[in-house]
Amino acid sequence: MAKKKASRGEFNMSAEIRDLLTADGTLTGREVFETLQAKFPGAQINEASCNVAFSNARKALGIRKTGRGKVVRRRRPVAGRPTAAVPQNVSLEAIRSACDLLAKAGSQEAAIGIIRSLQPLNKD
Repeated sequence: MAKKKASRGEFNMSAEIRDLLTADGTLTGREVFETLQAKFPGAQINEASCNVAFSNARKALGIRKTGRGKVVRRRRPVAGRPTAAVPQNVSLEAIRSACDLLAKAGSQEAAIGIIRSLQPLNKD
């Protein structure tokens, strides 16, 4: 079985980052990278790999920023598009009757024509 790099004198970057974050959880990625460079001056440390290991260590240790909510996009009313606004004083029975009228009339135009023809009869 092959020996790990850490046993050959090289360091384990993820373990070092976990140790740093356990000691001080308020460190930033840049501060961790600079600390590792100062602690291991002869090692070549890839900054992108360090940032990934930093992020994964924060996630594993439970040190994450919270409050990232979903972006909710609201639809704006478009001019010319009718809105489906129902008056508040309409009963469920009236809505059912309107649906029956639409079904029997066959189209919205025919149903509106029937309602308009009834309007002069309903003057009280």
